[in-house]
Amino acid sequence: MKHTIREAITSAHNPPKVGRILLNPFRRANRRAGAPTTFREKLYWTLGNLLMLIGAILLAYVGGIYAQADYNRYAARGDTDAPPPAPIAAPRAPDAEPAPFVAPLPFVAPRLNTGSERIVSDVPDIVQSSVASQISRIIIPDIGVDSKVVEVGWEVTEQNGRQVAVWQVAEYAVGHHRGSANPGEGSNIVLAGHVGGYGKVFKDLINVEEGDQIILFAGGQQYLYVVREQVIVHEEGVSPEQQAMNALYIAPTSEEMVTLITCWPDRGPDKFKYRIIVRATPYGASNDESLTTTEGWNVR
Repeated sequence: MKHTIREAITSAHNPPKVGRILLNPFRRANRRAGAPTTFREKLYWTLGNLLMLIGAILLAYVGGIYAQADYNRYAARGDTDAPPPAPIAAPRAPDAEPAPFVAPLPFVAPRLNTGSERIVSDVPDIVQSSVASQISRIIIPDIGVDSKVVEVGWEVTEQNGRQVAVWQVAEYAVGHHRGSANPGEGSNIVLAGHVGGYGKVFKDLINVEEGDQIILFAGGQQYLYVVREQVIVHEEGVSPEQQAMNALYIAPTSEEMVTLITCWPDRGPDKFKYRIIVRATPYGASNDESLTTTEGWNVR
């Protein structure tokens, strides 16, 4: 009996060979279970699992980015109660859309764009820029815009031995330039938004026409404006004199108006080289026969 048991153990550790085939029942069982047995199999198994883990991590990361972008677009909508996305610093990527305006108060030869794609100007006058934005929402019915409005300011940095202001950008919402007027203050209300990127809040500003309505919500009231003109100006690669002329569109004015600005176009060889500028005045500033009712509006 002992001899029989010893033979069974020996034959298990030293399985018989048939030709060149090793008849090992344990190895066959391992192969059937899918477990690696050789060094090469173990290496491939490890690499395969590592690649699947990396893929899962990348998928979760990209999914998180798109989920955050979707939420920011939702939060920037004017008809939601979610807090609006905070402005971000001026774009740093080489092909990023530049901020469409830079002119500070007081206005001193402002530059709407620079070769570094960072939007800079002299540091704005703190006293004149201390009035906080009161605008919370903008609606442009004819192009389907209904967006929150956030105040955009600047970050002070040093370039070439002097301090300059690098302007912030409202990526998903519409940005109200700090230092420009609020509704009812009788001057230029400067609002800017991106034509590209995730937000694309002003992607259809090119389609705004004379007579279209713009509605601003500020201080618990609604203000109705009517579009008077749309112009497209060449901004990149032009002379400083031309840039200074362009900047007059966002300078303070002696009468109340709304100025909307975005870059144009959002693709192609002339990407972001131009600015679309839309100007609107309060309803009633001239004949507005197309608007039949003013009930519920603050009309100036």
